Amino acid sequence: MATVSATLANNVTVQPVGGTSSTGLGSSFNVGSLAPVEDLPLSSPGAPGLTVDIQVENPKGTANTLTATVEDTSGSGAFIGQGTITWADGDSGVAWIEFTNFPLQGDQVTPTDRCKLTLQTSGDDVSVRWFTI
Repeated sequence: MATVSATLANNVTVQPVGGTSSTGLGSSFNVGSLAPVEDLPLSSPGAPGLTVDIQVENPKGTANTLTATVEDTSGSGAFIGQGTITWADGDSGVAWIEFTNFPLQGDQVTPTDRCKLTLQTSGDDVSVRWFTI
């Protein structure tokens, strides 16, 4: 079974979860070690803030680590969060990590509605699907 851990959390909560409460289909793709994948999750219309749930499967079952990082897109550095999912050799399981409790934007009124998401593995490709709430 994969291990999920928060490695950096500055003004954002990083935690393991068992799934998502999103009603959307999410975005899916493969992530490998040769280059990080970057994306821009946006909060759901009408949502009071941003939550990013990431589901990752290690289909080849080789020892591997996925690092997921969220950062402030405004350039002010208001938040950064990072978590890792680690699989031992022979583990092809699915794991989830969530980023939530983002701070308000610079005006201290408007909820954060987007972030930069960077994903990279230490080994073979993994299957990723991320959702926003």
